[in-house]
Amino acid sequence: MTKRRDTDEIEKKPASAERLVFARNFRKARKAKSMTQRDVNDQTGFAQAWISEVETGQSAINIDNMAILAHAVDVPLWQLLVP
Repeated sequence: MTKRRDTDEIEKKPASAERLVFARNFRKARKAKSMTQRDVNDQTGFAQAWISEVETGQSAINIDNMAILAHAVDVPLWQLLVP
């Protein structure tokens, strides 16, 4: 039988280096286009709160959503993955 843990007890794992590279590069690209997170929300339909979590490395993101965000800021996805 598995013990259930309270959510307050669950430790957050640190974000992977790769996730943080994407987060930093995406935020930089968004700001270079003078876009707000709300602008990205309007273009992609992704919640502004989730975009914020992606930019800080707090939220996991799949490759398909990375591609959508890259397209929103007119930067090839591969560039957002370069350290």
